[in-house]
Amino acid sequence: MQRHFLTIIIVLVLFSCSKDHNISIDDRSEAILGQWEYEAIDSDTAVDINGDGTVNIDLYNTNEIRQCIKDNLTFFAFRGEGKLNAFTINENGLSCGEVDSYSTVETDRYELVNNEILRFENRNDMRIIELTKNRLVLEQDDFLDDQDVVITYTYKRS
Repeated sequence: MQRHFLTIIIVLVLFSCSKDHNISIDDRSEAILGQWEYEAIDSDTAVDINGDGTVNIDLYNTNEIRQCIKDNLTFFAFRGEGKLNAFTINENGLSCGEVDSYSTVETDRYELVNNEILRFENRNDMRIIELTKNRLVLEQDDFLDDQDVVITYTYKRS
């Protein structure tokens, strides 16, 4: 009976382990590569980006950011040894009108500094807060609604 009990415990422990563990700091440069979609966008301070008179911290699940922007896809791509990597944001199915659906909205180049900071050529640095196989959380200093804020972007791999 004890032998079966031990086997059952081992099986339960194996099935309860999450398959989306944090990525080792040394593996971040490769793990970040690919296509990501927004899961959440939050501010550390309530802001009124859309000018409707209502301030929010949750920018994703409110009307602060247009749906066509929340639908965008973010890509991180390797460009070769000694070159800065590629960062692009593309319209997905919902176009905001400035560019067609599935077209590039923004491009930039970046490097990973100390396996913790994404340093861009044209946008503010982003700090990696969490990186797993299927989840990426980044923080970025910004200036919104006449104040300094920290925006947290949560992505899921798409």
